[in-house]
Amino acid sequence: MLSNKTTSSAVRSAINALQHYKVLNTLTNDCFDKALETEQQISIEKKNNSPLYGRPILIKDNFCLRDTLTTCASKMLANFRAPYTSTIVQRLIDHGCIIVGKTNMDEFAMGVASWGAFGPVANPWSLTKTTMTNVENNKTVLHVAGGSSGGSAAAVAANFVSIALGSDTGGSIRNPAARCGCYGFKPSYGLLSRLGMVALVNSFDSPGFFARNIDDLIFATNAVAGPDDEDATLLSKPFENFKTSNELSKEKKKIIIGLPDDYDVNTLSSEYRLCWQDLVHRLTETGEYTFKRVQLPYTPYSNAAYTILSSCEIASNMARYDGIKYGYHTKNIDKNKDTYEDILKKTRDESLGERVRGRILAGNYYLLEENYDKYFVQSQRVRRGVMNDYKKVFEEDKIDCLLAPVVSNDPITLAEYEQADDIFSEDDIFTVGANLAGLPALSFPVRLSSKGFPIGLQLIGPFLKDQELLSTAYRICSTYQFPFLDLTKQI
Repeated sequence: MLSNKTTSSAVRSAINALQHYKVLNTLTNDCFDKALETEQQISIEKKNNSPLYGRPILIKDNFCLRDTLTTCASKMLANFRAPYTSTIVQRLIDHGCIIVGKTNMDEFAMGVASWGAFGPVANPWSLTKTTMTNVENNKTVLHVAGGSSGGSAAAVAANFVSIALGSDTGGSIRNPAARCGCYGFKPSYGLLSRLGMVALVNSFDSPGFFARNIDDLIFATNAVAGPDDEDATLLSKPFENFKTSNELSKEKKKIIIGLPDDYDVNTLSSEYRLCWQDLVHRLTETGEYTFKRVQLPYTPYSNAAYTILSSCEIASNMARYDGIKYGYHTKNIDKNKDTYEDILKKTRDESLGERVRGRILAGNYYLLEENYDKYFVQSQRVRRGVMNDYKKVFEEDKIDCLLAPVVSNDPITLAEYEQADDIFSEDDIFTVGANLAGLPALSFPVRLSSKGFPIGLQLIGPFLKDQELLSTAYRICSTYQFPFLDLTKQI
């Protein structure tokens, strides 16, 4: 449902909540003053009847907003102000959205904990009574919010704003949505413009949204989808608006849902597996759904292929960050000795995190002449195999969509994450397939775990069947009530 608050109170409430819960570290920088100015302006003149008009929103800090800091949560871009506004953000503004701030994320969107140069985003459910406090210092134990779009997910889950913009390269919307307890939608590749979204992996990157209900996902997507002459990867055909819940509720077609055996991995906890099974049982009892076991045989190799292909594109995309044209530039220069390569090395060592530097190194290794066929070309073959797996399931097996996990267990604490070497890599197996194939996918909360954290599942649909996927998600989520968090009630 849309908020009944006035524009003024909605914007002010969002600002108050973000300031009150700074412990969650959801923002890299705010636009509070500009938001309040915009609020006054649009309250005087009503330019359109968009359901987004006057709504405060947040945007992930890898989307450009003119004359505003766009840092990608990296020291490299800590002082970079974008000279233009991304297509998606501009279309949101044109529909009357009020941008309140830029959300925290993993550095350059590489990671699963939203922990960049400005510190980690904390899971809002850590602040509830269902979690522990540290006995020694009586402080709340904070947990990871997922990534890389964790700031957007946490803010929506805590009800600071009703909609936030994110990006999904290998699960970066669905993962934090599942961790934080909100909806996260990754549309089909090419449906939303990437102009002005800082590139990570061009062939995987997909803008998308977080919300607390399906309608808001639809409103936001309808506002920004459509052709963009400045993005050659975007579909050129006109976009037809998705139907909202009023229309979706009239659809009663029986739905055939696939349950991928290859996603039922050993690392999936018994509690999360039971949640998956219980939802299947509940939906089967309604008589409106048929479930079939399906096989996606390339799934075990998808993680490796994604890692190699993404690293190769990252190495290429990160080449622009040399400290010469823009971004951080080292001051530790010996003018009589240092070459360009020396300056580049110092600049990156001082401004990029270990994960980012590691991806650059790995990507350049895979692209060496002697390694190219062995790694890059072979990974492209696996990618084609993944795409064919989905194609067979949807076209030959006549499956409408897949129902699968998003993560395997409850989030670990920030302290545990900081000490661990390899984090959540096994969970990527649930999410990277949709990016390798460019398919629409939607994460939705189902219930709380025994420790009080959200358990989310996802739907994956055929290419460009986003409307059908949203319709199925709406029908499924209408069969139960998830206890959404609202930290604003405690202010």
